[in-house]
Amino acid sequence: MQLPKKVLTSLLLFLVVSVDVRKNCYVPHTDGVDDSPAIMEVFGRCNVDSNIIFNTNIIYNAWSPMKWFNLTNVNIELRGQLHLPTNITEIQQKVVATYGSSTAPWFNIQGTNVNLRGEAAYKAGIIHGHGQHWWDLGVRTSRPLMVMFNVSTGTVSKIKMIQQIAHGFNVPGKNIKITDHYVDSVPTNGTRDSPASFPFNTDGFNIGGQNITIDGYYGNNGDDCVSIVNKANNVVARNGYCGFSSHGLSIGSLGSNGQNSQVANILFENWVMDGAVYGARFKSWAGGNGVAANITWRNIVLKNVSTPIFITQNYYDQSKGPKPNNTAPTSTHVQNFRFENFSGYMNPNWTDGTCISDPCWNYVEGINGTQGIIFDLYNGTATGLQVKNFHVRPYKGTEKDTTVICDPATLAPGAQDSLGFKCWDGQFVATPIHK
Repeated sequence: MQLPKKVLTSLLLFLVVSVDVRKNCYVPHTDGVDDSPAIMEVFGRCNVDSNIIFNTNIIYNAWSPMKWFNLTNVNIELRGQLHLPTNITEIQQKVVATYGSSTAPWFNIQGTNVNLRGEAAYKAGIIHGHGQHWWDLGVRTSRPLMVMFNVSTGTVSKIKMIQQIAHGFNVPGKNIKITDHYVDSVPTNGTRDSPASFPFNTDGFNIGGQNITIDGYYGNNGDDCVSIVNKANNVVARNGYCGFSSHGLSIGSLGSNGQNSQVANILFENWVMDGAVYGARFKSWAGGNGVAANITWRNIVLKNVSTPIFITQNYYDQSKGPKPNNTAPTSTHVQNFRFENFSGYMNPNWTDGTCISDPCWNYVEGINGTQGIIFDLYNGTATGLQVKNFHVRPYKGTEKDTTVICDPATLAPGAQDSLGFKCWDGQFVATPIHK
């Protein structure tokens, strides 16, 4: 049977469009030499319609900061490993020389339709920061961000972040899906509760973009697993595990130095928090402006977590002295926060190895390891808060021993009716939710 001419033409067009026109560009490696110039040469030559391939079983010497800019329709295939140098001073000097700032990214990725892909194999898809050296020496300033992924439409999949110096990924882009992400920033010689060799500020993700999805995360670190920051909108983070001493699934911090911060439409769903200081957390600075709206934490399992739910609209740096007066007086507003289906048990220690000041940075008057919920609200600026199906107990106790810290005088008018628990300083008491 002979196909009609129109059908044949359509079929040929389909075949042409379906062919991947990307060229393969393999990244070379030389033992004992900084591979960064060779890597940059490949990215400069293959920045459009390309597959840039880091070869299997190769440890690349990424000994200089790199800007992978102006990428269009590029797949970055990390089949091997990228290792930073181990010399702290060298890293600090190179970052300043590249950016004029000591806290800029080591890998800076920008473009359109960019996919960063690792592999499931144990020794593939690794970005290694050798952070242990920094942690051992207690170096907590002038630390580079590991990766800036600032793309319009892209993916990050099967990447393994090992010993981050500080923050792992910043994602200010849009239309990005992140899957099967792994973080191991656990010191070889430290513990959750000791400042010695503690991996300070090793956030998994800081998300400030729009239309971002994280689906599949396994991490052990010393700060937020996922932190949602200013300008984030339409973010979903689901199906994850946070271990060692995570500081939670966090919104913020927002409103620093009076900043007008805007965050909206965020969902955290199906997470296990193991050893974390916080489960769900919101943090905005005293005197901040703006609004955080429509945030949901749902189906959160807690194992040995210090404070399962924590909100403060009055954050300040306790290491710098007593609480300052809020002279603005303003705060970042909170609207429609939902906490649904929390279960598990708490850690009797309400802080961790990041407690290096007196008082601790996260001290709250009255805290004693039994608080399942702490609401530190700014008068009348938090509306639509709701806690539903909250079943959490202290480490050695029952749900009847769970307490809350919440000043009813700070609630907006009518807020208690839909809150889901009695706002007071005392036992957790579930209350009817009136819609």
